[in-house]
Amino acid sequence: MAPDATLTPPRPVPATTPAVRVGALTRTFDGRDVLDAVDLAIAPGEFVALLGHSGSGKSTLLRAVARLDHGAAGSGTVAVPERRAVVFQDARLLPWARTLDNVVLGLPGSRAERRGLGREALAEVGLAAKENAWPTTLSGGEAQRAALARALVREPDVLLLDEPFGALDALTRIRMHVLLRRLCERHRPAVLLVTHDVDEALLLADRVLVLTRGRFSLDITVDRSAAGAPDRDGPAFRELRARLLAELGVHPDAVEEHTATTTAAHPGQAVGPLPRQPEEDPADARS
Repeated sequence: MAPDATLTPPRPVPATTPAVRVGALTRTFDGRDVLDAVDLAIAPGEFVALLGHSGSGKSTLLRAVARLDHGAAGSGTVAVPERRAVVFQDARLLPWARTLDNVVLGLPGSRAERRGLGREALAEVGLAAKENAWPTTLSGGEAQRAALARALVREPDVLLLDEPFGALDALTRIRMHVLLRRLCERHRPAVLLVTHDVDEALLLADRVLVLTRGRFSLDITVDRSAAGAPDRDGPAFRELRARLLAELGVHPDAVEEHTATTTAAHPGQAVGPLPRQPEEDPADARS
């Protein structure tokens, strides 16, 4: 059986040089500090998941690390490698280009070299047979796999994921979790995942942060000392899950009600994330 997640103290700044270092980052929208002097270090190969209500600043932080935040007022420092890639909730494939051409878009090298690398990346995500397919013919899961291939073919030092599975059905999301973890173990980028799904964060990440009103209110480590996903039925996983939900202001009874309702409506399917808060992240409105 897969190992349990265990509660541990917040992880200290890694002894190795971090792949990502954010120092005293403040970002202001319409006179409100969405990020309030945030500090963050992500070690090479570390997988960090970021939870928080809508409007807490998750996407703002990810966009700052991705160097996509050009219009927000603020201060602080962000140090990230040049080789970085972003996967969004929308696969953002060019509809007029075939799948392989989407994957290799902007890659250096000769056409033959680019297409060779692109075919290897598509094979890694199980889309070798779809290299000539038009994006409109791909399913949602296939489109996101193509987006992952496009990101990983660049061998990024940092992979940034902004709710990449939020629009997928529950069963496809489970398959994507397995694929993403396998790809990250193979390529070893530092990863920052923004998600609203507590279970997704615990099943994928080495470390889970909760962002509350622009600051980190919780920093926990998921024990993966013996490789594999934590046992989601184990008591330690349930304890971690309850701790995260409590930090997010979700009562356990709401979780049970959501689970029972979803299971009754869709028997045999995995339960998706809890409903989001109605607030909007200012960065989302500007993306």
